[in-house]
Amino acid sequence: MRLKIMPPVIAALALASSACGDGTGPSSLAGTFALVAENGQPLPADPSAPDGCCLTLSGSLVLTSTAYQLRITYRNKNNDLTFENEELGTWTAEENSLQFTRTSGGEGDFPFLLGPGTAADGGDTITLLYGDEGPGSDQRAARFSRQGG
Repeated sequence: MRLKIMPPVIAALALASSACGDGTGPSSLAGTFALVAENGQPLPADPSAPDGCCLTLSGSLVLTSTAYQLRITYRNKNNDLTFENEELGTWTAEENSLQFTRTSGGEGDFPFLLGPGTAADGGDTITLLYGDEGPGSDQRAARFSRQGG
C-alpha cells in the first residue's frame, strides 16, 4: 500500500479553506446595521407597553473587525423628549455567536448591558440582547439588518 503525501501548498490551502467556517467571522460582519425591531415589534417599538417610559425610534450597530458602536434613539412617553444612548466597545465572534465588551458610553452611565448576540442570514442579520439588569434578566431582543452593499 502506497501513502500519498500532499504537497505543503495544497495542505495549507485545504487547512485555510476548512478554517473559513460559515463566513460570519469578524471580517465578514464588519459594516453598518440598522435596528429594525425590538422584541419582535417593528420600529417605532414600545416593547415595555403599557409600562416603561420610552419608545424606541431608531438605532444602529456599527461593527469594525474588533470594535462596535451601538446607538439608539428613544422618545420619552411622559414628556415627549427625544434622547439618544450610545455605547462603544469591542466584540468577538465564534461561529454565529457574538460577545460584546463595553469600553465607554452609555448616556448618564446607563450602559446597554449587552448579552450575547447571534449572526444569521449569512451575516446580514444580527440579533442581540440588551437592557434591564444584564444577561439572564428580562432583556430586549434587538434585531439589526445590514445596510448598504
